[in-house]
Amino acid sequence: MTLEGRLNERDDCPDEASPLLPGQTCDEEPQIISPGSVWSEVWLIFQYSVPLIITYLLQYSATVITTIIAGHLSPDDLGAASIGLTTMNIFGYAMMEGMATALDTLCAQAYGSGRLTNVGLYIQRMVVLMTVSMIPIGAFWLCSPWFLPLIINQPQLAVKAGVFLQVSLIGLPGYAFFEAGKRFLQAQGDFNAGTYVLLICTPLNIALSWLFTIKLGMGLPGAAFAQALCNDLRPLLLLLYVIFFAKPSLKCWGGWSREAFSSWGILLNLSAAGTALNLAEWGAFEILMVSTSYIDTNHLAAQTILSTISIITWHIPFSVSVAVSTRLGNFIGAGLLRLARREAALYSIIFIVIGVFDGLVIFLIRHQLTRLFSNDHEVVRIAINATFALSAFQIIDSIICGCNAVLRGLGRQSIAAWVVLAVNYLGAVPLAVWLELGSPDMKVEGIWVGLGCGMVLIAVIECWYMKWISWQDCVDDVRERESEGIEE
Repeated sequence: MTLEGRLNERDDCPDEASPLLPGQTCDEEPQIISPGSVWSEVWLIFQYSVPLIITYLLQYSATVITTIIAGHLSPDDLGAASIGLTTMNIFGYAMMEGMATALDTLCAQAYGSGRLTNVGLYIQRMVVLMTVSMIPIGAFWLCSPWFLPLIINQPQLAVKAGVFLQVSLIGLPGYAFFEAGKRFLQAQGDFNAGTYVLLICTPLNIALSWLFTIKLGMGLPGAAFAQALCNDLRPLLLLLYVIFFAKPSLKCWGGWSREAFSSWGILLNLSAAGTALNLAEWGAFEILMVSTSYIDTNHLAAQTILSTISIITWHIPFSVSVAVSTRLGNFIGAGLLRLARREAALYSIIFIVIGVFDGLVIFLIRHQLTRLFSNDHEVVRIAINATFALSAFQIIDSIICGCNAVLRGLGRQSIAAWVVLAVNYLGAVPLAVWLELGSPDMKVEGIWVGLGCGMVLIAVIECWYMKWISWQDCVDDVRERESEGIEE
């Protein structure tokens, strides 16, 4: 956006020479693309979102690849891989992804404010914070062969899952640093880099999984080792992309700084909120997956199919939410308050449309979709009977993604974390279990109805909060933080 266009949106800039932050000189004028018509903004979000959707689906495919490989080894290997992947995702990857969402706020706002080198400084601080966080996570994974048998009823599977986690630890730093590195480019409007990297790493993961697991006979640890190596390759390829293909982005890199080891206050607050939000959502699904095992194997298999479909579909609104939170963060950082409010209203319509579209697609092709996952007629029948509730769930799930995107853009994601934690564990999960196993006896369908009711309440609370809070206070918070050199 040109400076002239910015001045039209701000009332407190006396002339064209005024800096974005009082008393400060901006590193360089950020290139925020100015929205024109409604359709031009929709097209821009579409351009941002498509590579993000591909990126997140390719990342999720690593779990699918490992599961398929394990399924071709033995039933025990498949069970061990399921336990290992679930543990790894909840106590590991979900935490790293939750921490990285803090950068969706901070980097976007710093870029919008004109303090470009603060973008790089936030990345450095996050890398240090992630490294510290990996110490307890790594200890947990290393010791898992000894304590998982105390939790899992089948000790032989628990030990195998523990070994799987030990080998997977090799790739944890790469996974974390790739999540942080993507935000460096996304804050500047480059959403393609992660896609390019994963288009290289995904087929390589398949090839290495076959080589280590089948050809070299390493078994399940071979699949873990292949995935770990590809995880570590991701940030290296991202670095090469910046050096050779995205040199202009280096304007946001001020060099390594000792400040990366200080002033973590805002980063810790937002990282904790993002992690809590991720764990609250993942944990709810896992609890309800376990509850289904109390019905019978067929219902557990049907719920596995429905959860997989829902997770894959969820990547669409979530990817759009990352693009939206970055865009809003730029606006808030630049002080474009009226523009941020106007575009937030547009984004709400986009998420409703996405939710309706996803729900309709799932319902219309429910017969073909469920049969992709199972040939068992009873499992398919149970899954099909619950697809109407699953389809309705996609609408509210998409709206929640939109609410969380706006809150991240405003720097208020801690509110989302508290709301989701409270509603999920005090209301939605107990209701879902009661509808599933209690007197209503709705079985699998009850899970999605219960969760859906909880998410409606979450959406209502978050929308009310966004209407109630002062958006100007969010702008003022960015101005104060960036004008002080992001010191806490």
